[in-house]
Amino acid sequence: MRQVASNITSLPCLDETCVFDVLAYTDIDVAVPFTWIESDPKLIANPKMVKLHAFDTKIHKVDTLVSYKNDEWDEEE
Repeated sequence: MRQVASNITSLPCLDETCVFDVLAYTDIDVAVPFTWIESDPKLIANPKMVKLHAFDTKIHKVDTLVSYKNDEWDEEE
């Protein structure tokens, strides 16, 4: 969340209450928490993406990315 907040200038301004889904893509043989659910990929048409800093521990490597719908492209059509 701190990385998202630090990238506020490159993310769109949200004027209404929003819900965020956090998706984690893992290798098939990785043990995941019991409370996680499996889902299909969530594809966004005409996405805009902001890559955040990756981090690495001795156990995990995490690459982070915020992607959202780019409404500007819809208006051009």
